[in-house]
Amino acid sequence: MSDTYSSYADLAAHQTLGTDYLVSSRVVPEARGAHIAIHGGGIEAPTTQLADYCAATQTSSFYSFQGMLSSGNSTLHITSTRFDEPTIFQVLRNVEWTVSWHGTSGSDQTTYLGGLDTELGAAIKDRLTAAGFTVSASPQEIDGNDPLNIANRNSRGQGVQLELSRGLRESFYVGGSLTLASIADASRRTDLFYTYASAVMAAVAETWPQSRPDAGSTNQPVAGTETVTSVAGYPGAGSVQMRMPFQLDAMGRVAVITNPDKMLVQRSRAVVATVPGEYVGEPAFGSNVSAALFRPSDPIAPAILAEAVRDAMARWEPGAVITEIRPVVNDDQEGIVDVEVGVALTTTPAAEVEQTESVRIMPGGRVVGGSL
Repeated sequence: MSDTYSSYADLAAHQTLGTDYLVSSRVVPEARGAHIAIHGGGIEAPTTQLADYCAATQTSSFYSFQGMLSSGNSTLHITSTRFDEPTIFQVLRNVEWTVSWHGTSGSDQTTYLGGLDTELGAAIKDRLTAAGFTVSASPQEIDGNDPLNIANRNSRGQGVQLELSRGLRESFYVGGSLTLASIADASRRTDLFYTYASAVMAAVAETWPQSRPDAGSTNQPVAGTETVTSVAGYPGAGSVQMRMPFQLDAMGRVAVITNPDKMLVQRSRAVVATVPGEYVGEPAFGSNVSAALFRPSDPIAPAILAEAVRDAMARWEPGAVITEIRPVVNDDQEGIVDVEVGVALTTTPAAEVEQTESVRIMPGGRVVGGSL
């Protein structure tokens, strides 16, 4: 079944926030992960309640998009690989793990496990199985393995997607009722709701200690202050970034950038122009655009470039929207391929996207166009 709306912007143009749907989120600064439910409320009940309960209990970040229509909430479903409501990227930007809660059909009581975080997924499977729940590998259409799946768009590019059958979800509420009124009443939850949630939380706790390794350092920035961060290795973001290439300002100090749009352009340049392995601190950082080198006049080269850019940006800059990818193969200069990438922040209004700067990059890192 195809979605009614192709994107959040499309949905928002036809539905009313606060009446037809709600967006809820909590960003916990020191949290290492997030529980999310992008098909919450009446779309795939009670995924909002499960994500919210686990996040609150574990002091993790939380996000939910909730359908609130009196009927027909399935029309508010935006598939996980295209879900782009802007708030969620602020939640996922700095977290290392994600549990994405979903519901699927079926009268049996089964959890279909997917996502690219196989370590956390295995721990969740073990805990759920030990608690008496049935866990199966997800069929391909809901396996959560696409890098663009919202479950995988955290700082590591890896998350877990849990697809709970309707029969299992019904067992979490008295009488099996999954109406909006029923799921909103915590007193109607059965013991199975808490047993299931506890198993997932236990798996998270054993795989990801609650505090970050450097959480106790006295060198951590004070909340609300501006901090300078390196251009390399995104994740890694701040309200100020060192200008790259490195340079000094008119006062002889390290030149920095504070404009969010220009910061995004700079980070995007680093992602696309870095060959995996070049950045020692995070060997996987970068893009595979070099695969298109030495392929002049090859019709496949533009497709290789576009795929490499999209994959890299989805992993390392999940808060960005790619507005354009223009590969340019130079027939007169063998071995040189340019790519122009247009990027915008997810918070940039659609009417202003065309004003966002683009950068033009040659594989190997030399910038041939665009300025900061």
